[in-house]
Amino acid sequence: MLALQAFQAVAQLGSLNKAANHLCRTQGAVSRQIQQLEQHYQTALFVRTVTGMRLTMEGEALLQVSTHVLSRQADYAQERMTAPDTLRLRLPSTLALRWFLPRLEAIERQLPGLSLQISTSVSDEPAFADGATDAMIVRGNGDWAGLHALRLFPEQLTPMCRPDRAIGLRSPQDVSQLCLLHASHERQEWRAWLAMAGVEQPVAQGLAFDSLEVALSAATLGHGIAMGDPRMAQSKLVAGELVCPFPHLSHSTMAYYLVVPEQSREQTAIQRLGAALCELA
Repeated sequence: MLALQAFQAVAQLGSLNKAANHLCRTQGAVSRQIQQLEQHYQTALFVRTVTGMRLTMEGEALLQVSTHVLSRQADYAQERMTAPDTLRLRLPSTLALRWFLPRLEAIERQLPGLSLQISTSVSDEPAFADGATDAMIVRGNGDWAGLHALRLFPEQLTPMCRPDRAIGLRSPQDVSQLCLLHASHERQEWRAWLAMAGVEQPVAQGLAFDSLEVALSAATLGHGIAMGDPRMAQSKLVAGELVCPFPHLSHSTMAYYLVVPEQSREQTAIQRLGAALCELA
């Protein structure tokens, strides 16, 4: 591309020296770039005269091509300057439905000129090997090798169920009256809350699902009592579809993080997204 720029400058100005001054290069550099083009195309592009440089017939043909190429390059650069940046963001399905989407309008207000492409996953494992994702919001402990994790907010857990199912639940021990609904097959959430509340109860019982969204839906339908973060169930709690029968909040060791490859952490779009999410969190 530099050689084509040098060629066009010499063609328009008729002089190596004038072209060099116009391009802020040395005359020797411009001359070598012209020679490279002539060697590449195996033809003379200029006739050297005492008054300057004059295009040959082959040079006239190349001038038309180079003008088109450089013009398209300039158009592309302008398009890239005016087009919005695009950031591909993946996040857990429950977080997307219950926390991210209700705040989407506020997020977009804080990110003018940045276009988000959203995808969801039930996995809490950050993965960028396929090149299809620029950033992820992930629930975890924040320790992922080779990745930068920006902590957004900690996970807090408490039981929640349909209002009619909460009747008679006066102490944490009373949860044994209902079917425990687990948001994962590991059942860690109930185990942590029961230990915090000082309740000895096996957690092998109940129904285990692959996401909090399904567990909350099961609780809304009256199938039992789910363990969840009130942030993720805010709309259901406000609507009265679910209630939290106990004031006990288990402060989980888990939190939600914005995760990106280490080499991407200084990118402007990543920095802007992180700042916007932290403010809303």
